[in-house]
Amino acid sequence: MAEFRFSGGDGSGGMPVRATGRSQETVSYDPERSVHAIVHQQAQAAPQATAIIFDDHSITYGELDTLSDALAAYLIDRGVTKGDIVCLFVPRSLETIVAMLAILKAGAAYLPLDTTFPVDHLDYVIGDCEPKVVFVDTCTLVTMLQVPSVKGTIADLHALVADLSRAEAKPFEPVAVVGGDMAYVMYTSGSTGRPKGVAIPHRGITRLALDQNYVELGSGDVVLHAATIAFDIATFEVWGTLTNGGTIAGLPDGNFSIGRLRDVIRDNGVTVSLITTGLFNLLADFSCGELPTLRHLMFGGEVASAEHVKRFQKAHPECRLTNGYGPTEITVIATAFDIPAGFDGKDVPIGRAVSHTGILIVDEDHRPVGCGMEGELVLTGEGVAIGYFRRPELTAERFVTIRTDEGDVRGYLTGDLSVLGNDGILLFRGRRDRQIKLNGKRIELDEIEAALRRDPRLADGVVICQHLDQSHKRIVGYLCPREGARTDDAELIRGVMERLRNSLPAYMIPSAVIVLDHLPLHQSGKVDRARLPLPVDALPTENAPVASRTEAVLQELWCSVLGLPAVELDRNFFDFGGTSLQLMRVHAALEVKLARPIDVVALFKHTTVRELAGFLDGKSLASARTMTAAERAARQKKNMSHFRRSAS
Repeated sequence: MAEFRFSGGDGSGGMPVRATGRSQETVSYDPERSVHAIVHQQAQAAPQATAIIFDDHSITYGELDTLSDALAAYLIDRGVTKGDIVCLFVPRSLETIVAMLAILKAGAAYLPLDTTFPVDHLDYVIGDCEPKVVFVDTCTLVTMLQVPSVKGTIADLHALVADLSRAEAKPFEPVAVVGGDMAYVMYTSGSTGRPKGVAIPHRGITRLALDQNYVELGSGDVVLHAATIAFDIATFEVWGTLTNGGTIAGLPDGNFSIGRLRDVIRDNGVTVSLITTGLFNLLADFSCGELPTLRHLMFGGEVASAEHVKRFQKAHPECRLTNGYGPTEITVIATAFDIPAGFDGKDVPIGRAVSHTGILIVDEDHRPVGCGMEGELVLTGEGVAIGYFRRPELTAERFVTIRTDEGDVRGYLTGDLSVLGNDGILLFRGRRDRQIKLNGKRIELDEIEAALRRDPRLADGVVICQHLDQSHKRIVGYLCPREGARTDDAELIRGVMERLRNSLPAYMIPSAVIVLDHLPLHQSGKVDRARLPLPVDALPTENAPVASRTEAVLQELWCSVLGLPAVELDRNFFDFGGTSLQLMRVHAALEVKLARPIDVVALFKHTTVRELAGFLDGKSLASARTMTAAERAARQKKNMSHFRRSAS
């Protein structure tokens, strides 16, 4: 793969150095301005200031502006015109941010895709958007070549950027774009059985970053970029920083651990960060030392844990903490709650509306209700999405006009039940539909059921979310085979789950599955989910006790993290429904328990208790089973940097 190295802010070519003594360019929010026009303004004001840092690679604002111009010209030469889609099927990197800016300059919108998504899922999304160009790297090219619906140019982003960085700069005039034009399309789980693309305008992004009340960003700030680009937190990380003239400190895609995250924050002097609630909880539990430069940490995506808030505040009393809330359709953040120092509450509110955003609570007829009354939350303002990409019927259903005393306003029906207090603080009360949040990921259970029902072996298939305790929940699937299709239950489950893995992201796969002859029904003929039998987690059937202290420690950690009473020594962690985020918790706790550093890759390579204990104890376990686990780990390893939210 081609590589390049830009100089730091001092032109030294070594580790990046922030430009000092420069005049700060303060930009006011203008709903008609484009994102790239504002970034260009920052580049004109301070071309030598460092824009992006990834390890020992960095780029100044001047270099970013020039290089993105060249890449935008390349896109136009490939037939990209205003309103077209350009796909980013690449991991988080410096080159990826260059491409995002170039796509906007070409007048197009970018489509960020998670590099771990299965081919069937990618095929649907690519076919839906019809991107003119698909950017890949040498690792993701193999997957994209298997996607039948790809019609546009496939280009190696890293090689292309390296070539353009060596070429002579040419004048370029960006395509005329205004605030209401589309900037990106981000796909989320869909209740109709297929994922849906949320189309976000330029003004949604600039409204998130400029003249805000929930965060203060300036040219002296260094902002962490640790989210996958397919997760909307990346919108804040990238554009919140660049439109304010700050520096992005990127966590290179690869071997993620809480220790590595902490080191990137320390080594780069990160001052501001927005992370998922799950990752925040990990940082609170295992931050292990001071984070002296971090002045403001924001988190969101799931219901906040008051205990973790208190734990973090005790360890980092000088750091401002904010709990944020906002679906993808409102451009990342709609409300925020600044958690006061010494917080001692039991629940963490989701706060007040951020700037350029409105809140309404409505009844079933979409009429506003008063403070203190429960209803569905509607979000209004400049952050509201254009709608669902090429889904006018769904757009009309969820993006509605609400009549108020001040006039008609367009808003997004969130499906969240909420109460607005007299003090303007919003309290979350649950969902009206079957959407859930699992480890930060937004999941429509109806989409999983639709995928199950497409399996020719099944007469029907349903799923529920089972709450194991206050902090653990999982997806449980129920399979009803067609007459004559049922043979061995275990074989049926294996076949159906394998098909499901080829069509849905890994975080949507049920972690427990039950085969039933018939599904219980209401008198109306609908499935009675309350009567579905819950799975009973059996104790391990093997009689052999654990062979070492390490096995005992791992068993204890797995049970705690997975919320299970027991785990078999030879069962794969991910087959229990474990996620990458949960395995990161195991990793952090294991380093504490064993009092030594552990390569995080080992946990993704050795995915059973017995194999991992053998590795940690220095034993060889080169069995066929180990090879199978290693093959599976190759895919799981790619997930390591992709957890959050996601309000995906």
